[in-house]
Amino acid sequence: MNIEYRAPRNQTELQDTIECSIRAFGSSEHIQHLFTNIVEHDPWFDLNNTRACFVDGKAASVVQIFERPMRIGNCVVRMGGVGSVGTDPPHRRGGYSSEVLRDSVGYMQTAGYDLSILGTGIQSHYARSGWVMYPTYTMTLTLPETLGQLPTNVTIEAYEPIQDLSAVRAIYDRFNADRTGTVAKNAEYWANRHKWRPYDPSLYWIAKQDGKTVAYLQAARGEIGELGYLPDAQGAMEALLLRLFQDAKAEGIQQIDAPTPSESRKMFEAMGCSIQRGESNGKMILITNFESLLTKIKPLLESRLRASDFSEWTGTLRICYEADERTLVIRKGEIAVVPDSASPEIDLRCSQTQLLKLLFGNMNAEQVAFSNRLRIAEIGLLDALFPSGEFFMWHTDRF
Repeated sequence: MNIEYRAPRNQTELQDTIECSIRAFGSSEHIQHLFTNIVEHDPWFDLNNTRACFVDGKAASVVQIFERPMRIGNCVVRMGGVGSVGTDPPHRRGGYSSEVLRDSVGYMQTAGYDLSILGTGIQSHYARSGWVMYPTYTMTLTLPETLGQLPTNVTIEAYEPIQDLSAVRAIYDRFNADRTGTVAKNAEYWANRHKWRPYDPSLYWIAKQDGKTVAYLQAARGEIGELGYLPDAQGAMEALLLRLFQDAKAEGIQQIDAPTPSESRKMFEAMGCSIQRGESNGKMILITNFESLLTKIKPLLESRLRASDFSEWTGTLRICYEADERTLVIRKGEIAVVPDSASPEIDLRCSQTQLLKLLFGNMNAEQVAFSNRLRIAEIGLLDALFPSGEFFMWHTDRF
């Protein structure tokens, strides 16, 4: 038996991996449509991003890496989203999937990916290859008993891809300009996304004020998929949500899942919704290239330093976690990323989970510092570099 872990070499082998994935997930019409179209229409598709176990030349287990440029603050890093993980039923329990995952990690490390993210309910399978759980937060809205009237100064229209795409894309880019976790989508992604993630056209709307598109909402029955609005257009956003709430109540729906940024909570409450927050452990993240990741967010870290009380600070900060370590050489607001430092002023040792939470703003420096015996001043420097924030991905961009 000849077993290989690699990418398909040609279109014939690629088609074999697609058919393997389809069999692994049940061969329904929806599954066939999904796996065929994500390969044909993903703007960042690369043959090497399909990783598979080939047994005697036939695909037995597959992992698909979905390249996505992802924001951390106002910087963009290269993220590999892992999905379509499946094994042809006759080959299950042979260890093939675990080995394909290890091959995928090695590939992403050599190909220049900074991070990898996936969603799963079987965390232990991916933890063996280095991914760690990253909690995210959900909101469920219970609609108020009575709803207001739609404002007269806002016009709500159905989204038309050809004429409305550029305006909606501009709103998205502005609304998410500094939002860690969101995808920096190009025009081709916007045009093709619905081909593998179909949406109900009756639940994709735009809102206009004075003839200008200022907000948009994509939803499903009982769930908000994505929304966005310009800085002075929250009223138009509320009008779109009110329209969604009216339609939901007309269908007897009283609760709506709202996987939206935490800042949306105040808007929902102002509209009379009661809100239930929850925590999900379905996301897992892996740092695949720590040096590259730090280098790409260096401009963000420098701008934070220069705006803080530590703009004149000079010294070294070594950051170590279980898989790697790098040192930030800091001199009056400028940073260099180097492999190591013999005697750093600050030596921060943490787990990959803690490091990710620090980078994304979901854990403050004081929480990390207790295990490192850092002085108050050092905690202040870390707070300046890594202020409070939120990691958030839109449900419409899942892979």
